[in-house]
Amino acid sequence: MPPKNPWLTDSEYPITHFDSAASDSTSAAGPTVAKQLSESDVKSVSTTYSSNPTIKYIGKDRIIFAPSMYGIQKILATGEKFEPVGFLPYPGAEVPAAEGRDALLTKTDAAVAARDDTAIVGLGQDADAAGITYPKIPNGAYNMIDKDGFHYSVIEGMRVLKMTDDGNPNGPMRFEKVVELQKAPLPAGLSPEAIAAVHRPSSHIVALGMTFDGNVVAGSDAALFLMNRDLDVLAVFPFSDEALENNFAIDDTGIYAVTSRRMLKVVSTGSSLSIDEKDGGWESDYERSDPAVAQAAGSLTRSGGSGTTPTLMGFGPDDELVVISDASPSGPNLVAFWRDEIPTDGSGGEAVSNRGRVAGQIKVDVSKVTLELSPTVLGKDVLATTTAYPQPAPNVWANIFAPGTTREAPHGMQKFRWNSTQRTFDRVWTNSEVDNSDITVPSVSAPTGLLYAASKQEDRYEYVGIDWATGKIVARWPFPDDSRRWNLFGGMITPIGDGQFLSGGMFSIKRVFAK
Repeated sequence: MPPKNPWLTDSEYPITHFDSAASDSTSAAGPTVAKQLSESDVKSVSTTYSSNPTIKYIGKDRIIFAPSMYGIQKILATGEKFEPVGFLPYPGAEVPAAEGRDALLTKTDAAVAARDDTAIVGLGQDADAAGITYPKIPNGAYNMIDKDGFHYSVIEGMRVLKMTDDGNPNGPMRFEKVVELQKAPLPAGLSPEAIAAVHRPSSHIVALGMTFDGNVVAGSDAALFLMNRDLDVLAVFPFSDEALENNFAIDDTGIYAVTSRRMLKVVSTGSSLSIDEKDGGWESDYERSDPAVAQAAGSLTRSGGSGTTPTLMGFGPDDELVVISDASPSGPNLVAFWRDEIPTDGSGGEAVSNRGRVAGQIKVDVSKVTLELSPTVLGKDVLATTTAYPQPAPNVWANIFAPGTTREAPHGMQKFRWNSTQRTFDRVWTNSEVDNSDITVPSVSAPTGLLYAASKQEDRYEYVGIDWATGKIVARWPFPDDSRRWNLFGGMITPIGDGQFLSGGMFSIKRVFAK
């Protein structure tokens, strides 16, 4: 398992993607025995959309913070409880009425039951009217809790939020500080390029993390921002003719970010952010595609670049790597870069221009376009999961609910193992059964040896347990009915011990008792 970041709260899930390495692997035990879920097995809290709730503890009380489109939901999950404690709207947010959301769910369930593709596509307008709009989906998707219990999240308007409940399990939430980065005081001495990147029109924040020396890192499509925990800006690293499209990974030596053009290791020098090798940073090219061709093939990424959240692999004596999917026109490769010193015999793939930094790569057989989902890593094993819609719909709403019903669903995940002797990836297994319409990052539980994924079977949502060693589905947990409120769009299944899951999605945040 990756080392814990000492500046994050001590819990199973202090940050999106579980840890600073973005491994999506956990030491929490998930369920192992199949079960048909009943209504009493699923406790839920209504929401617009929540991607990845985070957890902290106050004494023996388990507290869940679930950022949504319009604010932050606090849930008490001590024992078998799953009770809403409060909702804190984002500054200036006009929270839509729950009635519109309920009506939208009813219409969506009816359109799916009728297998009416036209109706499902048309509900995109109803979703906008109910306030569930595409620009607000990223709100709060990346969030974290620091060692003192403060919660950080990022939302539209280039805003970074610091929230507290003052350490009271049943107490209200309040914002400690809200910073709009385009209006924040900037440190002296920034380059004209950095200042221009800060103020680039229509910029949005796509990443959030914590360094191992206790500073906050936020990433917009145009720049990285280093801040202290009071959210004062300390340094800015601008991107040039490129964009950051997803989150980054962090270890005790630097920040690993992939843009639409190159893979970067960015390090803090104390007064600046740098990719210079003399400072310990680096950059490397990777293969890209024509954006129009990639989108026509079902890519979610708009630039023709990677779009992946990088994942760290290898700690201690193992080869220390960072892994992404490239965007090769001939189909994506899983690409591993050396995080730090390059071994004297290191070599890379022939198609990558900066061969010295590339440790190895292998073709992913389950997709024609780049894999936006972060690779799932445990030990020397890494999972790649396709996110390409075979029949893309004209709006986000239809892409969530039409695949697997009126349109073909994305299927395919593939596990590889890093061979540290040969310094190559070996194929281990491929699974084409899982319906990944929900674009859900699979998670792996180290103590159970199971990979957990969201799927559908005969239009009913289910979670599946996949043997991490063989790729075979060994357990299923179908939801009580065929309602769309059980979706897990864009989130992750988080095992929380004692045969239970925590998950988000459209319409509801869920605690599933699968034991």
